[in-house]
Amino acid sequence: MKPMNERDPLRIGIITLIVIGLIGAGVVVLSVANFGTKTYTAVLEHTAGLRKGEDVQVHGVNSGKVTGIELEDDHVLVTFALDSGIDLGDRSTATVKVATLLGSHYLEVDPKGSGSLAGEQIPLDRTDVPYNLQDVIEEGSDALDELDPELLAKALTSMAGTLGASQDEIGPALEGVARLSEVISKRSGQVGDLLESTRKVTDQLSDSSQDIVGLMKQANLVISEITARREAIHRLLVETTELSRAITAVVKSTDGKLQPALKDIKAVLATLNSQDVKLTTLLENMAPAVRYVANATGSGPFLPLYLKPPAIPGDDTTCKLQGAC
Repeated sequence: MKPMNERDPLRIGIITLIVIGLIGAGVVVLSVANFGTKTYTAVLEHTAGLRKGEDVQVHGVNSGKVTGIELEDDHVLVTFALDSGIDLGDRSTATVKVATLLGSHYLEVDPKGSGSLAGEQIPLDRTDVPYNLQDVIEEGSDALDELDPELLAKALTSMAGTLGASQDEIGPALEGVARLSEVISKRSGQVGDLLESTRKVTDQLSDSSQDIVGLMKQANLVISEITARREAIHRLLVETTELSRAITAVVKSTDGKLQPALKDIKAVLATLNSQDVKLTTLLENMAPAVRYVANATGSGPFLPLYLKPPAIPGDDTTCKLQGAC
């Protein structure tokens, strides 16, 4: 190596400038380059206050940054970097949303569909921006221009007169509304409990939906069986009615013949009832005599007597008649 006093200062200065330039270029590249990210674009109707450097969220999680915003014809082209691990499908959407009341925004990206995003760009028909106050003012101005000021003044005058005439009724009505609001405010805890109970009942019904469906199916089977039994009972009643009509017809056709027969049967029964005592006494006296005759003649050829019960009652018949057996 040459001594310090023998080195060329110009060469050293040039080398130093080159090194400083390379270091600066590296810093710029590192600040601009997005390692581990992928760049996409989204076409918006307008920026809606979105600025470069604001967050890009996927399902509520910060997953990238807005890297550029530029005007392109009648729309805005937003460039953003997204984590390379997130794949955007062919139906992905993008929405500009307000992050805080101070006016900061973020871009909400919703990956949808299958495959890959065509041209790495979300088209205008799948992007959305919050409603702009300027649009509201412009639409309201057009509507106000179409109003008739004289007719509007008359309408306001009529409304003021109506309210003035009914002020006695409006006061109590407003007071009642205030009281109702106060009651609702005081009972907010109970209303919350009621809504919580309602939610529990809804959850219980949802959990028991299969059991309820099964019960309804069983109810359908019961109703079907009841309907079938009702039809059977109906047929039975119809046939019973027809049988009753047939029996009535038979009774009517034989009424002249049955009446004398019933009268004769009644007379016979009356005669038997009147002779009951005599018949009983006859049977009681006849039984021993028949027994003695049988004992005397039943073992020899002297006086054969062949009688089969119950032509002549025996002792057991007498016992039964006397009630002693």
